[in-house]
Amino acid sequence: MLRSALLVVVLGVSPLVAQACAPGDVMIKNDMLPALPGGATAVAIVPGLCDGEAAMSVLTTPGPVWVKKVSAMFGAQFGTNGVIAAVDVEIYDGATVNAQGRWTLGPLVFQLSQGGSNLQIQSHAINEFTLPSPVRCTSGKVVVCWRMELNGASGTCATGYTANFCTDFGSTCVAGRNVLDAIGHGPIDPATYMGFGLPLCPIYFRGDWIIRACVTPDVSVTWTGNATPGGAVLLNLMAPGHPGETYLVMLSLGTQPGWTTPFGTLPLNYDFVLQCTIDPSCWPALLVNSLGTLNTNSQGTAVLLIPNFPFLYNSGLTLYAGFITSATPAGVPFSAISAPSAPIVIN
Repeated sequence: MLRSALLVVVLGVSPLVAQACAPGDVMIKNDMLPALPGGATAVAIVPGLCDGEAAMSVLTTPGPVWVKKVSAMFGAQFGTNGVIAAVDVEIYDGATVNAQGRWTLGPLVFQLSQGGSNLQIQSHAINEFTLPSPVRCTSGKVVVCWRMELNGASGTCATGYTANFCTDFGSTCVAGRNVLDAIGHGPIDPATYMGFGLPLCPIYFRGDWIIRACVTPDVSVTWTGNATPGGAVLLNLMAPGHPGETYLVMLSLGTQPGWTTPFGTLPLNYDFVLQCTIDPSCWPALLVNSLGTLNTNSQGTAVLLIPNFPFLYNSGLTLYAGFITSATPAGVPFSAISAPSAPIVIN
């Protein structure tokens, strides 16, 4: 449990052992290393991470994503090749951390050992693992966990191991990005947790875990803003693979059972709110830029203007946003249908 001081070692990480994502996928990471490190790359081993403990990164996404591949750096002193370890891989959908540096993990959506398997990794490399099938995460935070099952390096839990998971040896620690699942302490943030009696950063931990993921962004809509009467909500649209297409944004009071059309089922109910967003003459000031064209990055924006009606105050009225895209200006047939947004609760 981090009983030994952080060790710095310069490792030569070649592109052959570094993670690469498939075309159309996006790499998400916190570490400052290049996506494909070349030549000598300085990293830091955290030698006191013991069997049963885990290194985790909280990776921010632009919205719902499908996780395809994950990777982690396993490094050895002096850049020694061929040190092996057996690990488990876990993925959680979301996480929150409190002021004391204790993490609460979201739902476990993948665990390699549930199928009775573990993964063998070796130094010194950014070891990759392609998931058997993509895993969907919707929270905007993908937590990638590499749990040490059996470390084949020299050393002990008490004295530290000569090979272990690595950080990028950044100059400081950033709260809210790294997790250490330490025996007797639980998932904690090494940047802020004080349960060991002294700060872990920068003596035992510095920078960010070298843990990454390749993800495919989902067709999705997220929102930010002030969901109050008289306020405005910005709707952020993302439709990977559909640049330049026409989009139409819709609102609804619910998502089940959805609206079945000849071109696909929308996860929005065909209620009076949805009808008003399709026919702007019903309520012309409700949505701004609801019909438009996605940019070259397959993104778009619309604005929900919430009416300043007294009955809406503290009403808890809940709306959901979604959109369709089409390769034709007429809007049909649909080429993509988004997942519904997170609830927009008006108070």
